[in-house]
Amino acid sequence: MGNAVRDSDESSEGAPPRSLQPREAWALLERGDARLLDLRTGVERRRYGSAPGAIPVSLARHLLRPEGEGAIYLCQHAVRSKATLRRGAAEVAGGFAAWEQAGLPVEKT
Repeated sequence: MGNAVRDSDESSEGAPPRSLQPREAWALLERGDARLLDLRTGVERRRYGSAPGAIPVSLARHLLRPEGEGAIYLCQHAVRSKATLRRGAAEVAGGFAAWEQAGLPVEKT
């Protein structure tokens, strides 16, 4: 998973939070340099669709213990994902709404 999601050579504990533009996040996912973790509810995923390859995860679990480097969190409007930006994790700036607006692929679930 490399260092692609980090801003600097700092340890993942001290790395600054990352907000990635949707296209930047998609490029990392296509290269296999990151995993996209979807914090949205099942209702949201069914209603709005999902980014290809996004892994549905528990918001409660990831608020308490977010994954670190190589994890990119996604929610509907980048509100919930802000609470997971520790340990080197990143988020999609603007959330799934921005993902769609950028014209990136969406799968119906």
